[in-house]
Amino acid sequence: MELRASEFYHNNPDLEDVLITKVEEVEDRIALHIEMDVKVHKCPSCGERTKKVHDYRIQKISI
Repeated sequence: MELRASEFYHNNPDLEDVLITKVEEVEDRIALHIEMDVKVHKCPSCGERTKKVHDYRIQKISI
């Protein structure tokens, strides 16, 4: 199945602000490797606003 980027983002508006860096077919699924912009957020420990990233993780989502 071929899907244009505009169609993909139209059907998945929560992913409009991500950069897709890699697409893989894994068994019966499609794996998207994405990156997101770092945003200012509140540190859960001290409450200060920061752009620091504590860790990176792999996360499965259903779309």
